[in-house]
Amino acid sequence: MKKLASLKVTVAILVAFLVLTFWGTLAQANAESAGFSASVAIDRFFDSYFIWTLGVVPLPAFKSIAILACVNLVASMVFRMPRGWKNAGLWLMHVALLVLLAGGVAGSGIKREYNGFGVVTADSTALDVSLGKNLKFFAADDSLGMRPVEIADAWPYYVHFRGDVPMAGNKNVAMYKAYYDPFHFVPYAFMALFLLGAVFHYVVKVRGARKSAAQASATRVASKIVPVLAYVACLVAMVPANSQASARPVPIWVGLKADSPVLVDSAVRPFESFARGFLDDVNGRVTYKCGAGVPYCEKQDVRKISAGNVVRLILNNPEEAKDLAIFKVLRSDVAQALHLPEDRRYVSYADLLPARNLLELYASRDDSHPATLEMRRLLANVQQYESIAKRVAFSVVVDSKTSVDNSRLAAEVLYHKANFALIAFILAFIACMLASLNMVFKSRKMDVAANVACIATAGILAVAFALRTYVAARAPLSSLYEIVLLVAMLLMAFESGAFIFCKRRTFSLMVPVTFMAALLLFFAKFVLEPGDTFRPIPAVLNSSVFLTIHVFTIALGFAGMILSGVVAHVALFRASSERTPLDSLLYGTLVFGAVFTIIGTLLGGVWADFAWGRFWGFDPKECGALFVILWAMLLLHLRAGRLVNMRNFALLNCFNVIVTFLCWFGVNLLGVGLHSYGFQGGTAAWLLGFCVADTVAVLWLVSRGPAQGKPLH
Repeated sequence: MKKLASLKVTVAILVAFLVLTFWGTLAQANAESAGFSASVAIDRFFDSYFIWTLGVVPLPAFKSIAILACVNLVASMVFRMPRGWKNAGLWLMHVALLVLLAGGVAGSGIKREYNGFGVVTADSTALDVSLGKNLKFFAADDSLGMRPVEIADAWPYYVHFRGDVPMAGNKNVAMYKAYYDPFHFVPYAFMALFLLGAVFHYVVKVRGARKSAAQASATRVASKIVPVLAYVACLVAMVPANSQASARPVPIWVGLKADSPVLVDSAVRPFESFARGFLDDVNGRVTYKCGAGVPYCEKQDVRKISAGNVVRLILNNPEEAKDLAIFKVLRSDVAQALHLPEDRRYVSYADLLPARNLLELYASRDDSHPATLEMRRLLANVQQYESIAKRVAFSVVVDSKTSVDNSRLAAEVLYHKANFALIAFILAFIACMLASLNMVFKSRKMDVAANVACIATAGILAVAFALRTYVAARAPLSSLYEIVLLVAMLLMAFESGAFIFCKRRTFSLMVPVTFMAALLLFFAKFVLEPGDTFRPIPAVLNSSVFLTIHVFTIALGFAGMILSGVVAHVALFRASSERTPLDSLLYGTLVFGAVFTIIGTLLGGVWADFAWGRFWGFDPKECGALFVILWAMLLLHLRAGRLVNMRNFALLNCFNVIVTFLCWFGVNLLGVGLHSYGFQGGTAAWLLGFCVADTVAVLWLVSRGPAQGKPLH
């Protein structure tokens, strides 16, 4: 039993969890691509004791590893963990893990899931259905609804409303999910015990212990920055959700200004935002570059046309607009099938008009071939163009009685014109260049200039977030674009805080920090930024304060993980005798990233419980966050058990950036799961390029360093 308490066993279990999480996530994508539900892969990998490979070879699945982890936890608490009240926080955290794993395994065997259907007629209301009238339940595997299930009121079950389906005869079918789960309290008990233990451990054990000079400096910076960030998060979370103004459409199409209010999909937006979104959808840009032989461009003597002017031209002069080559065709086989000019990547409406019927025919095919998907995209863009030409895509709001906040519309136009992301990227790039030159010239003035650029970058992004908060009347944390900007701002805020508050700074750390921030800002501006950056978000993302705090907190965690990876690169680059301050900084940033990723994931579970009716479901996005946590726990246990030396510890931490990026961006490329709002196409090449480049850089750092590093102490 004592051997099971070894940290080597803990490390082996963490590695098994990592492999299984990665394997199970990919299996969900493969299941959906093969026409099956992702739940098939979830049941096989996460809700079973064994994975039967080749039909005969059993491998341990999530439940088996969880049971082994419970045994390891019990053995560790009996034989290895230190006693005394000062270690009570450590004990509470391990007890919390034991409750989570044991309760999860026990609850999965008892939990039951049902589909509920209730008919809402003129004589019954949705309230009657929610109270149980006209509501019938069926087992989740009873897809035909052949065997109704009686659910007793005494059962510990809860019901989650999933929406209405309109039927004939003025009837609606209200759909529900019902869960019988006596262990529904387990994740909340884990959260309470774990966070209580973490706070106690920090206050009594960590903060009470004697710190080195570097640790004290890092703590002072964190104690000044983190409360400010937390305060900003609370202010943002308290901003009320946006209530869309109702407006009476008036058919006036001339004299449209950038901030003219228009009604689009029941939301009042500035005309410029609609135009930018349309041109970005069809063209991939927010301005149109004139080609040779375009009558309008030659008459106006212009080389570029703004999105607003493109839409104005379609509205008021469709004969000239049809010659603008604004439609981007992404596949050559699509161009061939539609008899389009194969030497041109962009075509006009006049080019597409002869193949209009053929385009509809190809787009109607019932398959997921890439050419069919491109046909559907192209058809949707053509239909949007035609709706603008027919003046039905939006309505102009001119009713003085309508409640329209013109200041918000003007602020939205200002945000797009100011181009904050581009300015922040330029400043971050300048900071990176100045910091790199300063490594050679060792100039105080150059260091100050570089840090002023860092402060300016953080300030520009803070202004951008404040403006987005004002325009959207909500926390601007609902898209990948916004979260990437947030992480970049946090990285630049860290460097700015170190410059202002730390007397003994690690100057070589500034180069990779500013480089990483510039890389994220480049990615946000040129890859992620949509034409209309204020498009309405799904209702589920505007439903709970927990979501806002969850996103902000997990962004802090990801920023910490990225920062620890950056510090590890510097630690691996520098000589052993110079690395002592970096050792503490590397450990501190890793702990910071792990703690906030854990808290953010738990808060995400609370939100998911309110929004979707379950705390955790091994969705690919959830598995991504779990993988980051498991990776951080693996590194911390390797260090705690002195199973690696400092050089190898830094080497493993170098991959924190890749792990975080894969679990942050890579999971979105799978397109599987409930987090459809986070799906992002077109980033695979960028992600692959970064991972290859960073891996090559790490290998180069390993090849130039000493064979053995100093042991942990």
